[in-house]
Amino acid sequence: MLSYLAATLPSPTGPQARLLALQCSLRADDRGRAQLPPGLLRGMHLHDEGTWWHELEQAHWLRRPPPSSADRATAQLLDTTLLSPRPGRRSRARAADWALRAASTPALRNQGAGLQLAAMALAVHVSPGTASGTADAGQVARSCGLTGDQLITALEQLATTGVLTTWTLDAGTDDLAWQSSQALDRVRMRQGAQT
Repeated sequence: MLSYLAATLPSPTGPQARLLALQCSLRADDRGRAQLPPGLLRGMHLHDEGTWWHELEQAHWLRRPPPSSADRATAQLLDTTLLSPRPGRRSRARAADWALRAASTPALRNQGAGLQLAAMALAVHVSPGTASGTADAGQVARSCGLTGDQLITALEQLATTGVLTTWTLDAGTDDLAWQSSQALDRVRMRQGAQT
C-alpha cells in the first residue's frame, strides 16, 4: 500500500496526509468509502487539523462529504485503481492495525508523522524472524514522500531515538541496510502472530 501511495500521491504530499491516506485506503469498503473513528484520528494526532484532508482533496485522491453530526470521519476515495481486486477486508483491517501500532510505538509516539512513516516504511522490509532489513533507499524515500537528504536525516533521527540500532547506505548502489530495535520488532512479531 505504501508503494501504491508513493505512485499516486503527488511528491509534495506531507507525512500526515500520507498516514491519513494509508488508513483511508486500508479501511475503505468495496465502494471506496472510508470511515475513520475519531479515536483513531486522535491517536494519530490528526484530529485537530483539516489541513491533511484538504491536501488529499487537492490531490484529487479523495472527496469528503459535508460535515455531519456523525462520530466518524468519512471520505470517498476517488482512485478506481484502489478498488480493483485487492486483499480481503480482514487482511486490510490487520494491515491498518499494524500500521497504527508501528507508528505509535513508545519510541515514535511523540516524534511526528515523518519519522513514524519512515519507521513504518522500514518495518515492512524487515526480514521475518530477524531485526535486519534491506531496501532500495529511493523506494523508501518515495514511500515517505522524502528526498534522499531528508531520508538520511530521518534515519539519523530514528537511530537517535533508538528505533534503529544501526544503518548503512551504499551510495553507489543506493542499497539501504539497517538493524531495528526491539520496539519495532515487537510490532512485526505481533503482526506475524496475527496472520
